[in-house]
Amino acid sequence: MRKLLILLSMLLVSLTACAGSDNTANGETGLSKPTGSGNAPTEQAAVEGFAYEHQGVTIPMNVDAAPIVEELGEPADYFEAASCAFQGLDKIFYYNGFELGTYPQGEKDYVSYVNLLDDTVTTEKGIYLGSTLEDMKEAYGEDYTSEGNAYIYRKGETKLTFIVENNVVTQITYAAVVEGLNN
Repeated sequence: MRKLLILLSMLLVSLTACAGSDNTANGETGLSKPTGSGNAPTEQAAVEGFAYEHQGVTIPMNVDAAPIVEELGEPADYFEAASCAFQGLDKIFYYNGFELGTYPQGEKDYVSYVNLLDDTVTTEKGIYLGSTLEDMKEAYGEDYTSEGNAYIYRKGETKLTFIVENNVVTQITYAAVVEGLNN
């Protein structure tokens, strides 16, 4: 089952990146640069938007991923593939209960998304895979957009998406909103 989740996640990342690519003839992507600045995690935490926190490590979107990956420690698994939207490699780091995806920009990799993979991890407001739609709305409010079974909350250049099936949260994703990608 874990292998299936990993394969589906890799496919999702590839399709999302490729579907939203905006390459020009000279190889430039036409995408905006990430909003994060600096290398220190304390500077990164100041970026406005949704951020996932795991065991005291804050993971904001659109920031340099290197210090975060270093602080999280050795991942349980790792995957990389050529990026369809950027020059370089998209990378996925698998940790217990979540995965962290990055995209390349220049010499650095930036946090693209965090997917919660099971009910051992929660959002900062206590929502987990298996929570009810009512729990989600009580925690995050009614200020969302709905696209099919997706409930999307936006803050700054980030979004927090809950997929709800049969009144139960089945997927939770923190994501960067990067101009030019399918956001």
